[in-house]
Amino acid sequence: MAAIELRNSIIERFNQIIQDDSKLMALDGIFDSMNVIESSSLVSEEHYKIVEERRKKHLAGETKVKSWDDVKSGINKKYGF
Repeated sequence: MAAIELRNSIIERFNQIIQDDSKLMALDGIFDSMNVIESSSLVSEEHYKIVEERRKKHLAGETKVKSWDDVKSGINKKYGF
């Protein structure tokens, strides 16, 4: 199917499916989000730097770590979960 035929087919299907303004507004929001080139992150650059620094220390063996089983056991002892 050629691009023009596909475009016309999609338009026709939307015309059949979408009968009220709320669906059009939702669809418009979806299209707007697809057109955003770069969205800002909720996580600041400073937080990424902190995580990267901690990761480097962990990989270098400079930090004390616990296994997930040890963490679960500690929570169970402290809180009874």
